[in-house]
Amino acid sequence: MKQWIGLALVVLAAGSSVVSWPTAHADEEGEGPPIAAPQRVFVRHGVTYLRLSKHIQKAIGLQIEALKFTHYRARLQAYGQVIDLNALLDSYQQLVSARAKAAQSNVQLDAARAEYRRLEGLYRHHRNASEKQVQTAGANWLSDQAAATAAETRLSSVTDRLGARWGATIARWMRKDSPSFRSLTDGRSRLLELTLPLGKAPAAAHRTALVLLANGTTVAASLISPSPVAEPDLQGQAYFFLATSAIGQLNYRLRITGLIPYGSRHSGVVVPDSAVVWSQGSAWIYVETRNGRFERKPIRTDTPVPEGWFQTDGLSPGSQVVTQGAEVLLSVQTLAGAPKGRAGGEDADGD
Repeated sequence: MKQWIGLALVVLAAGSSVVSWPTAHADEEGEGPPIAAPQRVFVRHGVTYLRLSKHIQKAIGLQIEALKFTHYRARLQAYGQVIDLNALLDSYQQLVSARAKAAQSNVQLDAARAEYRRLEGLYRHHRNASEKQVQTAGANWLSDQAAATAAETRLSSVTDRLGARWGATIARWMRKDSPSFRSLTDGRSRLLELTLPLGKAPAAAHRTALVLLANGTTVAASLISPSPVAEPDLQGQAYFFLATSAIGQLNYRLRITGLIPYGSRHSGVVVPDSAVVWSQGSAWIYVETRNGRFERKPIRTDTPVPEGWFQTDGLSPGSQVVTQGAEVLLSVQTLAGAPKGRAGGEDADGD
């Protein structure tokens, strides 16, 4: 990079001989004091500018990009795991077993009821049924009724435990044997549990989260529901998410980190990483304020996003930002010895 900047400065110096700006006379537009450096650096209304011709811009490889309007919502890091399939299947098998037992008990109850009524009818009409047979059938009916009630109670208890462990949505998937649940048991999707830091639960969780993968990429996951169970190690509010892509990198029991949108949505622009230069511990960019005129401006670095740095003020959609060659402009301004002023290029003394 240093070699590239040095070469660019040589190009600038060579280009100045073509433009041939005088050093002993004031700026022809009356925009500031004379300069001694071969490149054009001047001050107007307390702001330091650089002016470069199209020829010079092309020679140093300057590239400019218009900033676009965008929205941003802060994301909180959440920690969790890919839920073990066996845990889901164990809960589902308990449900299947309780359902089967309840169904069997109801069939036996219906048969016992029908047998009692048949024998009781025969006995009343003095046909081939004894009083003892009727009493035995009645006792069987009552016994099967008690068994059916117990089976229904157990089924209700298992259903309640499903909701208490997995939440209402996943419990409903299990009860209905839904396609969403089948995709989990078939291995076509993954159930993720992400827990926010303690005290950071939003009023309503966002519908999507980003899961950070080991190869540095991310995969989107969709919200299922809040988890009714807190992780012992984390204690914050947990949420269940469904991942349907990058399954091969989401092994069961894998510990994962996710990003969950949090708070209000803000409007602004994103400054690309390539546009940022650092000087004296601060981040700066160069903005083309008019044709060939560039101003150095500070940016905030407290809101990083994957593409760069999100800004809510100081810049607007359409701002022309230097995305390649900003280091050259910084070196030009530094070597010219122009007043650096406060953040944003303002000179304390004005013109």
